[in-house]
Amino acid sequence: MNPGAPAPADDAFDAVFAIRLPPRPYPGLRPFEQHEWPIFFGRERMTDEIVDRLLGHRLLVVHGDSGCGKSSLVRAGVLPRLEQESARGGVRWRTCTTLPRAAPLWNLARALAALDTPGGDGHGLELRTIAFRRALNFGREAPAALAELLGCGPRSQVCILIDQFEELFEHTRRHGAEEATLLAACLVGLLDAPPAGLYAVLTMRSEFLGACSRYEGFAEAVNRTQYLLPRMEHDDLMRAIREPAVLYDGEVTRELAERLIVDGGGGQDQLPLIQHGLMLLHDERARAAGLALAGPTPGAPAWRLGVEHYHAEHGLAGLLSAHADAVQARAEQQCLGGEATRVVEDLFRALTDINAEGQAIRRPCPLARLVAVTGAEESVLRCVVDTFRADGVSFLEPYGHEALPADELIDISHEALIRCWRRIAEPREGWLAREFRNGLVWRALLVQADSFERDPGNVLGATTTDERERWLRRRNAAWAERYGGGWERVQRLIAASVEARALRAAEREVAEKQRQEARRLRRRSRALAVGLSVLAFTSALGGLAWQQSRIAEAARRFAEGERELALTARDEVVRQLEALVEAREAEAAARAAAEAVAQEARQSATALASVVDELERATTAANAPASGDGQAVQRSLTEAKSELRAQVSNLSNLSAQQAAPPVSAAPAPASGGVAPRLWIYIAEEGQRPTAEALEARLRSVRIGDAALELPGIVLVKAAPARSMLRCFRTEECRQDGEALARALAALLQSPTPSLEDFSALYGSSGSVRARHYELWFAPGAIVLSAR
Repeated sequence: MNPGAPAPADDAFDAVFAIRLPPRPYPGLRPFEQHEWPIFFGRERMTDEIVDRLLGHRLLVVHGDSGCGKSSLVRAGVLPRLEQESARGGVRWRTCTTLPRAAPLWNLARALAALDTPGGDGHGLELRTIAFRRALNFGREAPAALAELLGCGPRSQVCILIDQFEELFEHTRRHGAEEATLLAACLVGLLDAPPAGLYAVLTMRSEFLGACSRYEGFAEAVNRTQYLLPRMEHDDLMRAIREPAVLYDGEVTRELAERLIVDGGGGQDQLPLIQHGLMLLHDERARAAGLALAGPTPGAPAWRLGVEHYHAEHGLAGLLSAHADAVQARAEQQCLGGEATRVVEDLFRALTDINAEGQAIRRPCPLARLVAVTGAEESVLRCVVDTFRADGVSFLEPYGHEALPADELIDISHEALIRCWRRIAEPREGWLAREFRNGLVWRALLVQADSFERDPGNVLGATTTDERERWLRRRNAAWAERYGGGWERVQRLIAASVEARALRAAEREVAEKQRQEARRLRRRSRALAVGLSVLAFTSALGGLAWQQSRIAEAARRFAEGERELALTARDEVVRQLEALVEAREAEAAARAAAEAVAQEARQSATALASVVDELERATTAANAPASGDGQAVQRSLTEAKSELRAQVSNLSNLSAQQAAPPVSAAPAPASGGVAPRLWIYIAEEGQRPTAEALEARLRSVRIGDAALELPGIVLVKAAPARSMLRCFRTEECRQDGEALARALAALLQSPTPSLEDFSALYGSSGSVRARHYELWFAPGAIVLSAR
């Protein structure tokens, strides 16, 4: 249409004012559409202000928080107002809406081309799209070229709505600044040299205002044309809640409206939450009363919504979350056959993100991309998407049931869903938090892959390999592209880690067989040592018992002689002298018997000494090879040798006592010169390698004046809840125990075993060896100090 062309026919103006009520009085979570202007109430004053500023500046930037109603205000308030009020003066207004998304200039060109060819042939639409796209390359001169293509003039005017303008900055981050620079230059040119009949409105979240300064002249244009959307007053909210119901022969009571306003909380999600809650209440009431949901029915009974119909335990946010749970259950039943899959979770994790400010935001994705990321069949994912974008739900867009092309962008209808649906928003285990952590894990794997490519020995540990193998079963290359790609590099790292894990397992198996063989040898050596000890001790006891019986018999005979001497005291002196001689002979015999006992004791000591020599040779044989278990066998033989030497000493003392009168001696020390011994107990087989490394370090530790003995490492079934060092005598706990605890603290990074005194339980028991200690590890990783 040329400038100054005649006004359109009357039927075109009648179409502008034709009132067609939408199917329901409340649209729900999604923004209002342009055709829903009849039910858009409460923002008439703001609409007037925006229209006045737009007509004066030709360009207007409407900004505010997410969820404050920017899109609804322009779509259902400003654009219909332009068409209706100007039509009364004989001026034709055409309006179009576009979003930057992944192709800002092409999307704008398609929206402009569709103004004059709605439903036209595809070839003609494509040619016009190409013409508009070329015009946008003119930068600041583009508005004049667009106005010429559109036929704009005083009586034919066009208003372009670029909704969610902040998507342009995300496009710049992903694809470069070329298209964003051209679009910003076009808007600056529209403000500086506006052609007749061309207008533009931008909606943008306020936190992106600073990004406008990246393009030449655009920050100045925004400063001249910005409109910060104010909050709705209480009376405006009451009208937005109650007025639509009147058009549908219904009523929302003032009490319910007040309750909804309070539950909305006054935050950025207040309006979408109220609209969604009203939609659910209306639909539930209509179903209960048998009313039609396709608009008011003549003669139908009136309906009413009061506080008695509002059952929301957790407010409007809880109502939205419960509705989303119900839709998810329906999607899983209808599309997945009731199977317990994670398609819905993976879908919404792909459609959400966290920006640099830590805020949850939408992340539109093409349908084909979602199929690849979730790994679901295309028919299944289409069914799930259709369930969430159906009428009465509108959680995803585009809304409706029409079949979607594979390149169609799927987006969450409103960020209020991200913030209020507990499955997404839960801070620790919500889908958004899980996805964020998964992204960190993948980036860490990429760093490990870099290290592996530099040095093939830098693979993952066995436990980490197990975890990452399971974790990667739910991931694929399409998902990994979101976090930097590198799928094949990580797969090579995992394959190498699996191979290294198998090699380590084989080495542990061989080591375990060696330990079992060493334990078998140790048991046989201990049995041999004990047998020899018992044999030697039994022989010594037998000889000593025989000698003692001889001494006792001589003493008995001597006593009988004493009694007989007393009875015959009256006999002659000769018999007394003879009895005295006999007594002296008996005394001499007793002394001879005692000397024989001493001789037997010396002989037993000599025999035990030979046994010690045999054990000395066995110890020398057990020293090769000098592995950890070989050392354990050596210690066992050394203990047996020490015990036999003690028997030799006792028998030597016995012979000395028989040969000479007893002499008092100072008591021996409580420890008897015994070296401190430490047993190590582990709760998990996976702790053994680190425990063995700790054991190797402890061999160089001295406690007091003696080296620390380490008999071995034992795997127990019942482990304590925390790691501890046990001691069994109070005096030893204060001396050796504290020194050993300090040594362990220096060698261990984690855990730090606490010193526990068990003398109350075992102090009176004679079965606990002097200077005996036990190190118990609770389940979990053992980390050695770097020193």
